[in-house]
Amino acid sequence: MRLSILDYSPVDEGLTATDAFASTVRLAQHAEACGFARYWVSEHHGIAATASNCPEILMARIASATAHIRVGSGGVLLPNYSSLKIAENYQLLEALFPGRIDLGFGRAPGGDQRTTLALNDEKREQRPYPQKVADLLGFLTGHHPPGSAYAGMKALPETAEPPQPFVLGASGGTAEFAAQAGLGFTFAHFINPTARGARACAAYRAAFCPTVFSERATVIVAVFVAVGETEAEAAAYADAFHLWLAHAESARPFDRVPSIETTREHRWSNDEVAVRARNRGRLISGTAASVVAQLRALADAYGTDEVMINLMMPAEAIRMRAVTAIADAAADA
Repeated sequence: MRLSILDYSPVDEGLTATDAFASTVRLAQHAEACGFARYWVSEHHGIAATASNCPEILMARIASATAHIRVGSGGVLLPNYSSLKIAENYQLLEALFPGRIDLGFGRAPGGDQRTTLALNDEKREQRPYPQKVADLLGFLTGHHPPGSAYAGMKALPETAEPPQPFVLGASGGTAEFAAQAGLGFTFAHFINPTARGARACAAYRAAFCPTVFSERATVIVAVFVAVGETEAEAAAYADAFHLWLAHAESARPFDRVPSIETTREHRWSNDEVAVRARNRGRLISGTAASVVAQLRALADAYGTDEVMINLMMPAEAIRMRAVTAIADAAADA
């Protein structure tokens, strides 16, 4: 089983975004040393507790501080930007770090309505998402669909190979689209922990068409993880995660990731308890051996050998220990 990481660059209590980015770089270096395959960073807007809002800049910092781990976006939110500009950004990254760049992209806005409006305030109309993707792939390869206004245009700088594109999905609606374009497909089990993800991945593999981007279907399943040395410790980390998540997707998000101490002292409201119950399937928690076993079962359900973990656990030292423990447990299993 291949292991990868998706990092939101969490801002811990008492720390700043600058601290969070330094922690992200150190965690990426540690993940590389532990044999992880990929390190992806997110794009979220207007959320103080998760600092990563520009994957390309953070990817350049991470790739320059590591040697061989693949670095990617999980993912760039394509509707907010020009397809040509995204293609240029990732071609530049690929030119700087050949053979190491993943272009994960999705269609979510990444913020609330006002933030989305601010990101798109000069656009007169939204282009349909399939058209945006077709333009992006055309700019990466220089081959646009017949009749395209961009015929003959290719994003520079030139590279030996394009960055590896991945379609990010959370509902299954883009699985066949990814298959027909010959792209990788990543399913966000941490958003939608239902059987829909496994069905979407099966449909993707069945419909996959080899293209210049990939000769074979590539599926990654992504999930939140909390790891402790004991089940009790893991449960405490899971509590902190659920407290953060209960507010992260509400009108009252925390401006920092709550610590173990804050979580322990928190009095859960009925609404928070209800939200936690709904979110339970989005997290895998336990000791490292238990977590690795659960990750293998998840990979089997999705028919893949690659799992991407999201460690929304409080404190850098805890996240570092989790990476070590999971890598060791996976090697021993």
